[in-house]
Amino acid sequence: MEDQADGVQPALAQRARAFLDRLPLGRGGGRQLRRLSEGGVVGDWFGCELSSVFQPIVRPADGSTIGYEAYLRILGSGERALSPWALFSSNADDDRLVALDRLARTVHALNFLVSVEGDGLLFLNVHGRLLAAVSSDHGAAFRKVVDALGLPPERIVIETPLEASSQPDLLAFVLRNYRNNGFQVAINVESPMQWQTLSGLVPAQFVKIDSARLFIAEDWQARLGWLVSLRERANVVVTRLEHKLDGVPDEALLAQGYAYGLPAPRAAITRAERYVLDRFAF
Repeated sequence: MEDQADGVQPALAQRARAFLDRLPLGRGGGRQLRRLSEGGVVGDWFGCELSSVFQPIVRPADGSTIGYEAYLRILGSGERALSPWALFSSNADDDRLVALDRLARTVHALNFLVSVEGDGLLFLNVHGRLLAAVSSDHGAAFRKVVDALGLPPERIVIETPLEASSQPDLLAFVLRNYRNNGFQVAINVESPMQWQTLSGLVPAQFVKIDSARLFIAEDWQARLGWLVSLRERANVVVTRLEHKLDGVPDEALLAQGYAYGLPAPRAAITRAERYVLDRFAF
């Protein structure tokens, strides 16, 4: 049994396990969260079922996975698949949008906690409208959720959308709020030049750029090298990669896309593994 314990990361704190065990298996009772029989968690938003898939973020230099980005998967009434964009767009009221965004992040955090691989980073997107809807102290409410689950906030990377990078003052304010609440932060940029403009203004730890925006020129390798040199201690993540990057020795360069792994559910910890975790709880 001890040998098996060595291969299992004790990612679930006692408070998180106790919380999960209190969740119902069925719908009803006005609860927004419920537990699945296989160990995952789903959220209930006015009849829509919110679940998680995770895409790995990889360091090409050595092939290691440094973390996962969570994406929302939604089933509506009648088991119709809905796009996250459609669901968020249907919630025009700012208060409802804030509540939906926080519920989605809570679902992702719980599903991350009940997965076998629990020692990496969790990248969580925030909706663009949320940045303006919350007037101050971004991340304070979610920090309470994270603390209740026993998940160290520094393992969570809050990621802002591309449109936020066109508002440097608001972006800097939001990122400082999240960092003051213990989270790491990531931004999306449309070009190396945009990061050059933002690098001295915003305290980002990760800078993400879509490969389609990077590979538009034949000198993309030089552009990528320049972007890495500008990083200001941030890690650069090239996203939406359909082919692996060759000859990338820089450890500060990270990769994400179908070439490195599809968004997929992560295996939940089984009951037998929970027994091992209980024996080695911290």
